[in-house]
Amino acid sequence: MTKLTKLMIFVLFLGAASVAVAKVSTRVYLADGNTPFPPADPNFPHIYPEIMVRTNLIIIVDSNIAEPWSGSLAIEEEYWDYGALSARDYNELMFDYEGSHFKAAGEEALVVDWMEPGIYGFDLYTGSTGIKVGDWFIIDYNATDIGDCNVGFYEHDVSMYDPIYYLTFSHVRTRDFNNDTKVDFLDYAILALHWQVMDCSDPNRCEGADLDTDGVIDYNDLMLFCDYWLEKTE
Repeated sequence: MTKLTKLMIFVLFLGAASVAVAKVSTRVYLADGNTPFPPADPNFPHIYPEIMVRTNLIIIVDSNIAEPWSGSLAIEEEYWDYGALSARDYNELMFDYEGSHFKAAGEEALVVDWMEPGIYGFDLYTGSTGIKVGDWFIIDYNATDIGDCNVGFYEHDVSMYDPIYYLTFSHVRTRDFNNDTKVDFLDYAILALHWQVMDCSDPNRCEGADLDTDGVIDYNDLMLFCDYWLEKTE
C-alpha cells in the first residue's frame, strides 16, 4: 500500500468519523441542574434508574454541531398518568418558553408547546444565526405516579412522527412521606410511628409507609425505605 493510498484512507476515515459523531443528543440531570442522572446500564443509554414519585428531573438537549435544527420532546397518551413535561418562563406575546432555550441555540430560538390526539410535548427550534456548540434547550420532567414513562426525542429532519429514541423513566413509591423534598429522619419517624401496624390500607397506606403494599409495616418496608435514604426530589 503506497503512502498516498494510506493518506487517502486516513482522510476518508476522518471524514466518516466527523459525520458519525456530529449529533444533537440529550442528557438528564437531577433538579439541582448540577448532578448528572446517568442511565442504569451504559449498554442501554436511555433507560434510567428508578426514581420516587414526585421526583423532578431536567432534560438537556445539546449539540456538537452549530447548524439550524428542530426537534421535539413528547409523551404519548399511554404514559400521561405517570410523567409530565414542562417548560420555563412562557412569553405570551411571543408564544415562546424563553427560559427553556439557551444562548447557544442561536438568535430567535423558540420553544413551543403543542397537543394532538394521543400525544403532547414541546417543539424545539434553534435560531437561524448565532448558533453555537453546547447546551441548546432545557425541559423539566416530573414523576407523577407509580409506573413507567417514555419520553420521545424527535429530530424533525429525520421524522416528524417517529422518535429517534425514548428516554425511559421508572417511578416507585415515594419515601418522602412528609413531602418536604428529601428523605430523612422526619420520614423515618413516620415509618417508626406505624411500625408493625397490621392494617395499613388505601388510600394512604399508613402515610405511605407501607411501601410493599402488603398491609403490614415491617422490615421489608424498612429495607425499601433505606434504598432512598437522603435522596431528594428537587
